[in-house]
Amino acid sequence: MKHLFIVNPKAFFLKDYVDNVCTDIRLFFSNYPEVQYDIHVTRWKRDAVGFTRRYVSAAERIVRVYAVGGMSTLMEVINGVVGMPNAQVAAWPFGIDNVFLYNFGKDRVQRFSSIRNLVFSEVSSFDLIRCGNNFGICASFIGLEALAVQAGDRIRSNIDHLPSWVVRSGWLYVFSALYYAFKSGTVKTYQVVIDGTVLHGDYINILIANQPYLGSNRYPAAEARPNNGLLDIYLVRFVRGIKFILLALDYAKGRYYKWPGYISHYRGKSVAVSSEKIMEICLDGEHFYDTAVEYEAVPQALDFALPHGQESLMDKRQ
Repeated sequence: MKHLFIVNPKAFFLKDYVDNVCTDIRLFFSNYPEVQYDIHVTRWKRDAVGFTRRYVSAAERIVRVYAVGGMSTLMEVINGVVGMPNAQVAAWPFGIDNVFLYNFGKDRVQRFSSIRNLVFSEVSSFDLIRCGNNFGICASFIGLEALAVQAGDRIRSNIDHLPSWVVRSGWLYVFSALYYAFKSGTVKTYQVVIDGTVLHGDYINILIANQPYLGSNRYPAAEARPNNGLLDIYLVRFVRGIKFILLALDYAKGRYYKWPGYISHYRGKSVAVSSEKIMEICLDGEHFYDTAVEYEAVPQALDFALPHGQESLMDKRQ
């Protein structure tokens, strides 16, 4: 087996950390001179997609690719290796959030920060979301949440001296969501087709989820699982005033059932969403715009490295 570390320098709050992480990798493998490994520090957005695909294609053995960063780094790595039978993926969490890892217990995420744990681990297969020509593992938003993530990212990238606790707390995204929730034009008319069933409606937000979490304390898709071959779809209508804040609080905790007139939950293998107006789309932190988009659950499409003991927790959540 070969090991490829994809290091995203944008995921680190201090530039020195990039050198420190690379040094840690080299020191670890100095104890295993027979093991082949490489480190690639990404140079631009989506650099990891092409680099990873070329690297794995040229290998004559299994390659475990480590996404050293946040969700965007993991998404790039996934899109680089998807469909390649000799690829495995591991996540070494840095950045703002690594929501996929919360599936295995928030108190156990630190286990993914150990090089030894990641290198000497087994893999388990998980589903992916195909969104047009891109693939994700967590969730896609259309509408309000996509706008909020985009605005929060823009604020964070333009303010160099924000305390890390502010960035990590998610308040930038909460305030962005509230702003766009009361901004005219956020609600659009959509046609949503779930496994052939056609739905029409005016929605402020659409969530297509492969797993429960959107943040450390937000799990609106509480019933979604990344290994059941299905997508969980939530269609959210707008409600005015204080009711919107109450709805948002319940939505964030997976209590959609308390708002039957405003939040509809469906489950399916494929989803097509279209609108006469341009839609704001976000897939695992990456942004797109279109008037139509198709989603599909791709079962068991990714071999993902899990430190010892993580799989048992996932089994309990079935």
